[in-house]
Amino acid sequence: MQPQIIVNVLHTQYSVVKEVMKDIMHFSLSAAAEGEWDLLWADAGMTAEILARMKPYQKVNHFPNMSCLARKNHLGRNLMRMRKAFPKDYNFFPQTWMLPLEWNSLRAELAKGGDHIYILKPEALSQGKGIFLTRNFENVGQNDRYVVQRYLRRPYLIDGLKFDLRIYVLVYGCDPLRIYIYKEGLARLATAKYEGPNADNIDNLYMHLTNYAINKMSKDFVFNSDADRADVGHKRSLDFVWRYIDANGGNSRSLRRKIKRCIVKTLCAVQPQLSRTYRSCQPNDTGNNMCFEVLGFDIILDHKLKPWLLEVNHAPSFTTDTPFDHKVKAELLSDTVRLLHMNPVDRIQHYQQKQEEFDARAMGRAAHERVTKEEREEMRKEAMELRDKYEMQHLGGYTRIYPDDKSKIAGKCAAFIAFAESALDQFYGLNKKPAPAKRPSTAATLPRGKSIQRPRVDKRLGLSTAAENPASEKKELRGRVLPAQIEPQCAEKRASSQQRADLRKIYGATLGLAKKSTVFMKVREKENDGRVKNTVTMRKLAQWMILR
Repeated sequence: MQPQIIVNVLHTQYSVVKEVMKDIMHFSLSAAAEGEWDLLWADAGMTAEILARMKPYQKVNHFPNMSCLARKNHLGRNLMRMRKAFPKDYNFFPQTWMLPLEWNSLRAELAKGGDHIYILKPEALSQGKGIFLTRNFENVGQNDRYVVQRYLRRPYLIDGLKFDLRIYVLVYGCDPLRIYIYKEGLARLATAKYEGPNADNIDNLYMHLTNYAINKMSKDFVFNSDADRADVGHKRSLDFVWRYIDANGGNSRSLRRKIKRCIVKTLCAVQPQLSRTYRSCQPNDTGNNMCFEVLGFDIILDHKLKPWLLEVNHAPSFTTDTPFDHKVKAELLSDTVRLLHMNPVDRIQHYQQKQEEFDARAMGRAAHERVTKEEREEMRKEAMELRDKYEMQHLGGYTRIYPDDKSKIAGKCAAFIAFAESALDQFYGLNKKPAPAKRPSTAATLPRGKSIQRPRVDKRLGLSTAAENPASEKKELRGRVLPAQIEPQCAEKRASSQQRADLRKIYGATLGLAKKSTVFMKVREKENDGRVKNTVTMRKLAQWMILR
């Protein structure tokens, strides 16, 4: 019997996903919590632990840490940071404030005056829940968690209605980044004729919001009943929008280029966060293909046809309320799965290799030769060449937009990613130079002419010690003392760079041990009379090293 691809659909509620996997792709479906699978499809995100436990032939439809884009506050923070460094390139996102963290900045903006309208979105909700417009913030609590943006008052309209675009984007690789955009998508229209916000209509969500989950509740909502008629109703096709713009004096080709650049720049801003998490879970992966994700980019157009990014959905809805919905999403899923290039033979070969390694160890032979870094890089290069060749023949409705040598921003993307990497290092404190410590005065504690001797490293314990000073009558300086007993500034000033490096290695290792163990190893230092002078836990040693 021909082996089949096994898809685990336990964690998806969408019938179109199961239909495509079974009836179109002819895969075998599994809904077991435990068991074998080649593809895991889940509606919600995934954790790094799942990726770390995956076998080389398995794939999952989410990246761990994609919340850096999917959560509104994280998206705003990442893009606003990039705007400060590249103001002309990252001007496709509305001015944004994260509350309550940026209350002071928002108050300074309000103090400038002006007739601005602001839209407030709960940072972790979706489908338009909790969103409202306001001119003032009197009813917003000091500790309320909102993402605040300037409201776009002059949007581009279709038939007098405000709308936004749902652009489907596939990320199939994060190190290096590989981005694909789908040819078709959705235009979601509001259900009330648009007017500029005023006191009478500012609370009319059917006018100012384009979320499908909100507008489908309106009595004026029109469902599309014909899959081949994508130009009617309140949910239409991207192709209709491009034709509508061209017919009304716009340039849809130029607009699509701008949208592609917007998407690439957004993902460049978070590439280091995605790649570091991926590599920490699968350091030996050479294919860069164990994770993929279909993202929903929500784009709105202003009256000058400039695209503005509203948000990014890492779990776009695959509900199929209309025939047109079903057609678009079924084709999207089919083309996505074909692009993954899954083969059940990979699973069989994996277990055969594991059996051979087991037999080799049982016979006392080496299971496999160690792969050098250079060899691994060569393997990755070969895998990418084979992958490029396959993908060019199986793109379906997708177009690869990164890497793309023809793009005008191809050269800038390296600078975007490099800055994002540096910003991430700074966030974790990896590239911060420690502030120079002031040398404490010893005049009040030491006899005239005496000083603290240079600490040395006890290699048996990995602790910095000070030599005995028998001439001193100060009890604190007798015996071998721990760094925690010396003022940190003094230890920082006197310890050599090699000693500090040795300490960091030792304390870095003990930090993990101290967190996992409930019994702390104790280091005892004896005085001249043999009594225990001090006891310091490994946790305290690790904490002292972090403070340094």
